[in-house]
Order: sequence, then structure tokens, then C-alpha cells
Amino acid sequence: IHESAENYLESILMLSKKLPVVRSIDVANELGFKKSSVSIAMKNLRESNHITVTKEGYIYLTESGKEIAEMIYERHQLL
Repeated sequence: IHESAENYLESILMLSKKLPVVRSIDVANELGFKKSSVSIAMKNLRESNHITVTKEGYIYLTESGKEIAEMIYERHQLL
């Protein structure tokens, strides 16, 4: 998994702790990226089964996505 994908997963994890639901726009705002860039990344994460996206656009981490996100979060906490 690429570093950028890891950062997206970590951001989704952090946002999910402070927001009732996470959407692409929330991720874009959090990371300071364009929504179009985030949409492409979300598509890639969805295809690799790290996230699921509901028809309303709500993003949820899958088990594998959550494992990676928590691992990255812990690594960043240590640094």
C-alpha cells in the first residue's frame, strides 16, 4: 500500500472519531487536497477493499483499512 493511501486511511480514522459520518469533502478539507484528487484516491481504496462508500457518500473503513490506519496512527504517535 502506498504512503498516500496510508495517509488517507489515517485521516478517515481520525475524522471518524470526531464526526458522525465521514465524506470525501471532509477528507479533502482535512488534508487540504482538491475533491477530485480525493475522489480518485477513494476509488482506489474502495477497489482494494480498504473502505466502503454508501450511496449517500459516507466512507467507512473495512477491517483491513482500519488495521492499516491504526498501524499508521500508532507509528505517527511514536514519531
